[in-house]
Amino acid sequence: MNIGIELLGDLAFLLIACAGVGALAYILKQPLILGFLAAGILIGPFGPFALIKNIEMLNNFSDIAIVLLLFGVGLSFPLSKLRGVGKAGLIIASIEVVVMLGVGFALGTLFGWNFYDSMFLAAALSISSTAVIIKVLEDRDSMETTSGVLLTGVLVIEDIIAIVMISTMHSAVLTGSVEFELLIWTVAKIGMFFAGTLTLGILVVPKIFGIISKLERFEITITFALGLAFGLSFLTYNLGFSAATGAFLAGVIIAGSKFSDDISTLITPIREIFVAIFFVTIGALMNLSEIGTFWIPIAVITIIVLFGKIIGVYTGVKLFGTSKQYALGIGLSMASLGEFSFIVLKTGKDLGVVSDMLFPIVGMVVVLTTFIGVMMAKRGIKTVEAYE
Repeated sequence: MNIGIELLGDLAFLLIACAGVGALAYILKQPLILGFLAAGILIGPFGPFALIKNIEMLNNFSDIAIVLLLFGVGLSFPLSKLRGVGKAGLIIASIEVVVMLGVGFALGTLFGWNFYDSMFLAAALSISSTAVIIKVLEDRDSMETTSGVLLTGVLVIEDIIAIVMISTMHSAVLTGSVEFELLIWTVAKIGMFFAGTLTLGILVVPKIFGIISKLERFEITITFALGLAFGLSFLTYNLGFSAATGAFLAGVIIAGSKFSDDISTLITPIREIFVAIFFVTIGALMNLSEIGTFWIPIAVITIIVLFGKIIGVYTGVKLFGTSKQYALGIGLSMASLGEFSFIVLKTGKDLGVVSDMLFPIVGMVVVLTTFIGVMMAKRGIKTVEAYE
């Protein structure tokens, strides 16, 4: 069959399954991420219907989706907002991430997995789901409350930590070494690249958008914005960092301009489609036949993640003299994993250093923590608001 026609068929199956199962999840009042993952499992090469067999096509779609997902994340975080996160968000996020990195690596080692499997497992377990937690806050109309602002700040910092962590692991794998001195140098290079790119971008990009806006053609505006996102992703990848880093930086650069709202509005439909495609492709790459073999790691990791995140966040919040109930409520709100867990695994898979077993294991942990985490987050936010 012609490759182009096969691609059309695969894309049709993917989008129809995404819409159908996603709608079912919405009707059942479940997070859409669960619906999208389920759709991928059903139509993927390992699923019962096996409608999509081209793994390379799935990988290409997910690569594009990661760029758009991180570009959208960057668009939501102008530098002014990042500066406003404050010391509390930085400390709480750092403690949680460090706790989960240690716990995750220890779990991988305990199960007898190799170094890279343990390292990428640790990274995948360390970042809470921005999408899920923000959705719960929005549903409760709690975004502007004290706890809502604090949770958003912690999530912002975690997302930035995730970007740095992904690029650091990417560079470490390419150099074949994870020595402490090399990791420090890698983080320093990432920091310098961040600073240089943001400085140059903030000085130049708004002027370009100012010129483009005079044409009053949204096609040109959105084309340039996407070109910047994919261009910086390509540049960072070729410099030895993760492509996700470039996409995030492009978003932050544009977020600081007066055109950010217009660009965000224009880019949102495209981004939402590809974010859905990303989760469908991740589901399609999960071989559920392996779950029976790994049910013990799945159960153990899920339980440890739920308790580990609660304890890590609780510890960080308590440092600021809050009540136990308030700290526990914030901890309960941060228990779910999500999009960055899959981005971390996809990075490891692209580098060829993680085992195939990690996808179904972490995939099921994400499903379980999302399902349980939504209920915990609702309870946690309700508890916190009672003590504000």
